[in-house]
Amino acid sequence: MSVRIKTPNLDEIFEKWKQKAARSDRKKMEKQFGTKGAVFSLDVISAAEYVKDTMKEAAIYFAIKKSLGPAPTGKDENLVTAPRVGREQFYSFKGGGKIDKEQWKGDEKVPQFESIQAVACKNCRGKGYLENKCKTCKGTGKIEETFTVLVGEEQKKEKKPFSYPCGACYGTGNRTEPCKECGGHKNMYKYDILPVPFKTVVTGIPVLHSSAQTKYEKEIGEDLHNMIEDVEGIRFSDFKELESKAEASLGYMNKNISKTIGAARSDYKKYEKDKDSQITTQIYLFPMIQMFCETKRGSKFELYSLGSGNKFMTYSNF
Repeated sequence: MSVRIKTPNLDEIFEKWKQKAARSDRKKMEKQFGTKGAVFSLDVISAAEYVKDTMKEAAIYFAIKKSLGPAPTGKDENLVTAPRVGREQFYSFKGGGKIDKEQWKGDEKVPQFESIQAVACKNCRGKGYLENKCKTCKGTGKIEETFTVLVGEEQKKEKKPFSYPCGACYGTGNRTEPCKECGGHKNMYKYDILPVPFKTVVTGIPVLHSSAQTKYEKEIGEDLHNMIEDVEGIRFSDFKELESKAEASLGYMNKNISKTIGAARSDYKKYEKDKDSQITTQIYLFPMIQMFCETKRGSKFELYSLGSGNKFMTYSNF
């Protein structure tokens, strides 16, 4: 069975707004509604005279709790050459306190400066070069030659050995070349990619969808969040129930309201799936009356009521 909610009477809405407006700016009320030469009285300002048109709308509200907390856990490691370390963008959070996730621009895991460590290159065992047998002298350090020498009066040809230090390896028998792995820098460099230290913030956020699409959506949402007991709506535990009973509960329906219910439902589903969010209230359906008014001086303004005949709030751009 659906609970039918009683919408506020237009005169009651107008009266509540009138008292609120007079409290905040009586001079403006007098200027817009007063009669020259007559004593100004609020009693002469009636809905019948100044409300030109009304629309029946609806609003859907629920609240969520969002935890903007520590992001991914665990760490990734990178091992790079010395020149590549300088090309990486490092971050440092040492002694800076926790980071506000809402304000943070960038990845949730970043390379951290304090984690950089030198690791001896495995390829050259930290020497920076590789030592191989010299190919020119075959590792002897000497170039061996045989000279043909003419001996004595007969100039008899004789072969005589002659050796000199190898110029390719400076007579050492070994040749060194820079290690291709570390580029001759002896070390490779290891660093960690760690989560940004976000602080955990739990925030209460009102979610409001209204078919009137007023410019007070944010203000109404915040008011409801703080004063939900001061406004009466119909509560539902899920959208299936709300959709089947919305028209019977309000006593009216239009295309705009159906569209608004659809938008609120997809929002609700999105928060249900979001691991950082938690829906903290039931779903409220509120009747909303939109009144198009004009003052005695011809200034147009709008007036909205949200809630039932028993408990409602008013908003206006007067």
